[in-house]
Amino acid sequence: MKHALITVIIIACATPAAIAQPDTLAVLDRAVREAQLSRTLLSLAWDNAAVKQLERDYALSEVSAQWQLRHEDEALRTQVGNRENAWTLQAQSYMKHHTATLWGHAGYRNGRSHGALWNETSDLDVTHPYVLADSVGGTAMKQERYDFGGGYADRRGAWLYGGSIGYTAGLYYRSSDPRPRNVTADLHLQLGGGRVVGDRYAAALGFNFKKYKQTNEVTFYSEMGNDKLFHLTGLSNDYGRFAGTAYNTYYKGYRYSAIAGLHTRRARGLSLTVEGSRMTVDNVLTAFNKLPMARIAHNQVDAEAAWLSERWAVRAAFNASRRVGTENIFGDPAATVYPKIGALDMYHENRLYAAVTGLWQTAAVGVQPMVAYRHLNVIYADPQCRELVNDMTLGLKLRGSLRAGRTLAVGTVGATHTMVTDDALMLNSVRGELTGLQRAIERDHDTMSHAATQLHAAVAVTVAVNSRHALRAAVDYAYGSYAHHNHTHNVTTSLSYVF
Repeated sequence: MKHALITVIIIACATPAAIAQPDTLAVLDRAVREAQLSRTLLSLAWDNAAVKQLERDYALSEVSAQWQLRHEDEALRTQVGNRENAWTLQAQSYMKHHTATLWGHAGYRNGRSHGALWNETSDLDVTHPYVLADSVGGTAMKQERYDFGGGYADRRGAWLYGGSIGYTAGLYYRSSDPRPRNVTADLHLQLGGGRVVGDRYAAALGFNFKKYKQTNEVTFYSEMGNDKLFHLTGLSNDYGRFAGTAYNTYYKGYRYSAIAGLHTRRARGLSLTVEGSRMTVDNVLTAFNKLPMARIAHNQVDAEAAWLSERWAVRAAFNASRRVGTENIFGDPAATVYPKIGALDMYHENRLYAAVTGLWQTAAVGVQPMVAYRHLNVIYADPQCRELVNDMTLGLKLRGSLRAGRTLAVGTVGATHTMVTDDALMLNSVRGELTGLQRAIERDHDTMSHAATQLHAAVAVTVAVNSRHALRAAVDYAYGSYAHHNHTHNVTTSLSYVF
């Protein structure tokens, strides 16, 4: 059944490119332009559906199969694990037809993750710090993800407009105790409009919406008894009142954002984009008549400014966020109904990220230096805990391409080095059951509070079958060196059909 669904999704995504008007550029010419470093310089600008039509002035579609491996001697994040392998089928398309632009994507991912401790919840970046956890940890967690979506943008006179819709579904499960079964659903919508300003720029305003839900069910089949589950609340703390109970939970969240920008209609000029968003997520204990244990409120501001020219560019990016976790206080239950008698803001997480990236490129060579600053400050109110990390990152990426006849070879090498400027960790004394959690947090902080170096190398070879169709094989490898001789390896291989 799932293989039939994959086939339908890929055909649905890939077929429209065949009915679009033929592109004026041969497939290898488009592949050359797609491989330039300037293609990935901007990111936030394309979150506005009305501006998406300015991302490229040519059409490009791709269907690919990938295999990915992540291996860490010791987990960089204990709750994520230290190993993961997966294979992926995906298709994506960006098409031009007269004044209209259409884009779409579809994919299926099947994999396994290993070594995760103190976490039985998926999508940790959405649900933290409120996760369901056990002190033992399980074997491999199997995962399946389905992802598809698309959008349309056009212009009428001086006006621009566009919209997109996407949906991601995930299934995560384990066949040994504890046996979580997590189902995630993520629906996201974008609407945008704008107007041409002068003969070079377009000003646009957009609104984005996201609905998220995750259900967790943990079961035990062992006759030797159950491992105790905890409802973690941040750093080394848990909601002790419900420890060992309420194995069925769910998360329900909504995200709203507004995005505004000014973007060049040509390949050269100014691009300015600012987005403000708010997401709230409720953590509900299903077993206790859908008791709302806690709520997450995540507010974020993103900004991106760039000046683009034919040979060089410079980009500045900024991100600031504040996440607040509010825990509800309940009275004594009556018939499994817990009356709510109050709420306290217990968890506070502040993040700041700022980066400047430069770019110089020709048709065959690209050089991209960068410098970035990151700030993380996590505070738990009572019992008082705190984690602080400030660091600076320097990076350099080089890309070269060689075209010979029907073949295009692209090679990329890069390196980054992170230097920690300040760090602190203060945890409360925990009872015996949570000492393992405290050690895991100390180990993760130790990794973040030491210098790290990452190296990256990639090779992609594209061979044109004819003027409109090509095949591509690619290998991407990243190596990391962290504190206490911890090494990481990330490998991605892919085979693609490009048209």
